[in-house]
Amino acid sequence: MNLFMSVVLLLVMGGCAGPDFIVQPVEDDPSVFVGLARLPEGTSEPESRHAHPVQWSSADLLALLKRLAVQEVRALMDASRPAQSVFASEDLPRLVPALQQAFAIARPADWVVFAVWGASTPSQALEVTSGGLYLRDQQVHFLLANHRERVSSEEKGIHAIQQNPFRVLRDVQRRLLFFPDYVITETRTTWLAGGFKASVSELVLDYRALLEFKGLHHDQTTPPHTREFMASEFHHTSGRPSSAAEVELDTLQQEISTLKEENSRLRQQKPLPPAGPQPGTAP
Repeated sequence: MNLFMSVVLLLVMGGCAGPDFIVQPVEDDPSVFVGLARLPEGTSEPESRHAHPVQWSSADLLALLKRLAVQEVRALMDASRPAQSVFASEDLPRLVPALQQAFAIARPADWVVFAVWGASTPSQALEVTSGGLYLRDQQVHFLLANHRERVSSEEKGIHAIQQNPFRVLRDVQRRLLFFPDYVITETRTTWLAGGFKASVSELVLDYRALLEFKGLHHDQTTPPHTREFMASEFHHTSGRPSSAAEVELDTLQQEISTLKEENSRLRQQKPLPPAGPQPGTAP
């Protein structure tokens, strides 16, 4: 009986634990970690066959990463937090070439994984943004496990994330965003390989539509999730299909313009003369 219970307990514990990834480092410095993650031989599922290797240009990959944003979703009655860029601008010069190199040598069973380390303000505590990417069926999959999450123990925390960048430090609902949003084919939460205790956020993009977007390399001065950026991009994408966000923004601008014109007209309008014959006029 004791042996039977021990076997059951091991099976339950094994089912709750995340999969044991084999992670091959590609870039490992104090601020950026990039590697290739795969499951051990014999455990890889058929759907994990990716369209790797991939030759990304630095310009395309930089534009992709700069346009990713994330928003933390709270309870139904609580207001969601403002959206933030997934990556800080100072992280991209180190992250982009490392991801390029990883995609160039990735195999079909590999996920390209990353971890970006930084210091939170004002406490200067260590925090991490981690996740992964892969390409399959002409779609780019971006997965985010942690976004600027504090690491309680630097040595243990760094080691744990490097062993598995999909390890979730805090179970929180997040929404991934991208502009233009017509290239988004799906947003979802994913239990990668069916074994994680907490889900990761996933964003699926149309690879061809992304590369064909005329404003992809437009030099943006504001983050892609802000209204100001969307307004400026709207004028750079004429001839492209309008996304729901673009249509909504254009409609709001038209309504504001109409209200201004109506207000001006009402102020200038003189009172109308009363109906019927006026004194001194012929009937």
